[in-house]
Amino acid sequence: MNRIQALKKIQQTCGYDFKNIDLLEEAFTHDSNRVNDRTIRTYQRLEFLGDSVLNLVVSEHLYRNHPDFNEGQMTNKRKELTEAVKQTQIAEKLNIKEYIVFGQSVNKEKFSKYHSFIESLIGAVYIDGGLEASRGVIKRLWEINDNSNTAANTSCVMS
Repeated sequence: MNRIQALKKIQQTCGYDFKNIDLLEEAFTHDSNRVNDRTIRTYQRLEFLGDSVLNLVVSEHLYRNHPDFNEGQMTNKRKELTEAVKQTQIAEKLNIKEYIVFGQSVNKEKFSKYHSFIESLIGAVYIDGGLEASRGVIKRLWEINDNSNTAANTSCVMS
């Protein structure tokens, strides 16, 4: 699969079509590519932003859909839903490692922080399409069902 096909496939998978495809490219560019060119934009800044967007969307979902949860319960559930373990599960489900561009110094098979690219994808969607677009992607990837008031009624995010 060439790079253009790969970028189209990830857009289909996450359910969002980028207006600025360069943002998606940046979201899947590892910083090891900067060895010879420090101007190359990589995933890290988008990851930083995506982390905050993810926390906001999950927090809002918990607040709106679990009126029986107190602050401590919402905090614990948010942590469970946003931690690296959950993001790694999603990264594996999406086969995210096939979309990442690594520099020569990184062995793709030994690299273990694929969860970071889930947050960079969210950050890229946020910059490209705003909060509603980001919310849609998060709900799709985490399989959030807003009509549910119980954790058992949603498959991925609430498991």
